[in-house]
Amino acid sequence: MVDNVEEIDERDMAIIRVLQQNARATASEIAVKTGMPENTVRFRIRRLLRRGVIRGFVPVLDPRKLGLRVSAAFMIKLEAEYREKAIEELRSWSEILNMYQFSGEYDIIAVAMLRDLNELQSLIDRIKKVKGVREMNVLVTTRVIKSQPFYIAEQ
Repeated sequence: MVDNVEEIDERDMAIIRVLQQNARATASEIAVKTGMPENTVRFRIRRLLRRGVIRGFVPVLDPRKLGLRVSAAFMIKLEAEYREKAIEELRSWSEILNMYQFSGEYDIIAVAMLRDLNELQSLIDRIKKVKGVREMNVLVTTRVIKSQPFYIAEQ
C-alpha cells in the first residue's frame, strides 16, 4: 500500500526548511525569512500538520547524553501465523526506536538503544520469549557513521 503523496509547493518547502533549522521559530520569524505574510505562514503550517506532512515538533535528543551508550540491530525471523502480533508487541517497547519490515531472509529489523550490555542481554532474552519469534541475529554497533532521526528537506 502506497501513501498518497501530498502536493507540496516551494512555499511549503521554504517553511519546512526554516522549521528544520529551528522548530521553535515563530510564524513571524518564518514570514521574515521566507518573504510570506505571517497569516499565510500560519495557514500553511496548520495545513502541513493536518495533512501529516509535519508530524510534530519534538526536541532532537542525543541518546548518549541520556546514558544510552549501546545500540544494536535485531534481525528477526517470525512465524507467519504470529507475525502481526509479534510486531505489535515489539513495536510497543520503548527500547526499540525503529522497526522495519523487509523482504528476504529476515522479516523485521529492530534497532534499539540501551544503557549497557546487561540491558542488551535483558532485551535479547525478552525478544526470544515473544510468541512467534523463530530466529534472531543481533548486531551490536561498533561505530555510528550517520544517525539522522529525520528527513532533511533539500535547499
